[in-house]
Order: sequence, then C-alpha cells, then structure tokens
Amino acid sequence: MILRTLIIAAGLCFVANASLAQTSSAAQVNVQNLDFFLIQAFHSKYARSRLALNHIGIQGQKQEAGFLVTSVLESYPAHRAGLNRGDLITTIDGQAFDPVTSFNRAAVFEPELISHVLSVLRNNDNFEVSVTPVFENLYDSFRSANTASVQQFSAGNKIIGYLHLWGLSRSSHDLISTQSLMQQLAQCDGIILDLRDSYGFLDAEHLQAFLNSHSSIDITGASGWLTSINDTTSKIASNPYHRPLAILINERTRGGPEILAYETSKLERIVSLGSATPGLIGSYEQAGDSEAFEYRPADSTRIDGQRFEGIGLQPETLLDWPLSETRRDDPQFEAAVTMLLGII
Repeated sequence: MILRTLIIAAGLCFVANASLAQTSSAAQVNVQNLDFFLIQAFHSKYARSRLALNHIGIQGQKQEAGFLVTSVLESYPAHRAGLNRGDLITTIDGQAFDPVTSFNRAAVFEPELISHVLSVLRNNDNFEVSVTPVFENLYDSFRSANTASVQQFSAGNKIIGYLHLWGLSRSSHDLISTQSLMQQLAQCDGIILDLRDSYGFLDAEHLQAFLNSHSSIDITGASGWLTSINDTTSKIASNPYHRPLAILINERTRGGPEILAYETSKLERIVSLGSATPGLIGSYEQAGDSEAFEYRPADSTRIDGQRFEGIGLQPETLLDWPLSETRRDDPQFEAAVTMLLGII
C-alpha cells in the first residue's frame, strides 16, 4: 500500500480537524486524496512527523475531465504560473493529472526538481503552463501562504489591508505569527480578512486580535478538538483591531475559521460576505490502522445554545461566486472593498 511504511513511521496518533472535509457526507479521506496530507501534516504532534510531498500549492476537486482548482496558495508554483480558481487541469506531460500521484510516483516520497507541463482549460480556452513542484509538508505550506498573502493598497484616500488566513494553528509560534501579521496591518483604515478555503483549530488567542477582553466563547457539549478551546478571553491582555473589518467566507471555510467568522461577525464594525459555510466543526480520526481518516460530526456541540454542525454561518451579504465562473478579478474581494469604503 502506498506510503504504508512512511505513515507508520510518522506515528499518526492524533485527532484531526473536521475542517478538511469536502462536505458532511465526506466520511472518509484516504491517502490518495490531497486532503489526507493536509490532515496528517496539520495535526501531527511533532514537526518531524509531518509528511512532505511534492506539490504545486493548489486545492481542488477531482472531476471526470480533470482536476478543478478551487484555490491557489500565494507564492507557490501554481500561483507563480498564473493558475486561477476555476481552472481545470486536464493533463500533465500528456498524461491524466492527479495532485498527489502526478508529482509523487515512488513508494517513499522524495524531492523532485523536475519541470512539468500542465494543460489547462479556462473559459473554453486551452493553454499550457510549466511548473516545478516544491517538496514540503502542507502545514508549512499553508503557514507560508498566510504570510505571503499580506497586502496593503490605496482605495480613494483610504488604506485597505488584506490577509488570507489559510490555516489556524494553536502552536505558540503560529499564534504569535498571526498576531504579527495583524500588527503589520494595524494602521490600515480597514482590513479584509479572507477565510475562504481556510481550515484549522481556533483558540481564544486568535480572537484577541479582533475582540476586547470582555468577550467570551459560549460552547457547550464540546467534543474532539473543541474541548480544549479556552471559553473566555477575559484573562488575555488584548489590543484588538478597532477599525472596520470585512470577512470573506465560503462553502470551503471549515472548522476553526467558521467559528472565528461567527464570533467576530457579532460586532457592528465587522461584516461578512460570500457564501454560507458548511458547519464542519467535528473531528477526524484515523480509521484503525488504515491509510484513511473518518469524520466524527460535532452533533452535541452548541454555540450560543444553537447547533452549528451541518448548519454553519450565513454571511450578512450573500454573494456567490460559482467555480464555473473563471475570471482574473475577484467579485467577492471587490465587494468587500466597496463595503469597507462605505463604513470607514
């Protein structure tokens, strides 16, 4: 079986976040799925246990005609090659494309510094791009993409900041890193916080960047990773961002980022827009000794007394952006800029 020896050596003794499921019906993720490596790397207890693989920094969905790109990580090979959300990768070097096996053909993954030609379909137009994958675990890749996403730009006479938090982690290093990224944008008149296609664990320390010290998280009946969330921020010395904030969410905003969006959107100065999140706040567990993870929904968990699992968060402003609509601009991002300018 592919990676059997390597997986056992990594010691997969952990519970993984529900945020990586495609839908609530996605009960199992196996080793042939890119999400498997997201789960394994993001939730391994030790850095040395995270499985590295050759990849180009995309997320997506397998389809009969190819691989549909749902998101592209900033600064990674696909991003540098100009691939966009909604692109359909049909072949690699003339063969069928798979985001895992096309770049990792050996039983034990090793760095592959080889350039490949991808055939891509965009809006009925076919074109080719050249990419050379990186060899890295996906936990480190998503952390790097967080940092690479930071922008500041002028809109009229205002300065707007932008940050895409691809992943949330409870490690001390990553909590400090998130706070540092927000501090880079502290002088902006407004910030766009992009949580689309994001996943991970939430802690009260994430909220201190946005909420004051009197805020609290009301979670009851917690299970899985939710049991270790601090239930209050009252003991955290916070210096939150007090200016307007626009939060972007979609149907692939999962787990901790869903709760972050829910808690922060309670404030009048914070608006949310995009599409509804799926309400996937349960946990993944390794399926026995198999090369797969099984989803455990958080059916008993209540947030502010209400069920969240399978329901998720409805944005204040609903603005769908179908994957079939491939375009260079980002209508949800542009709407967020307009909304911020209206309230700054």
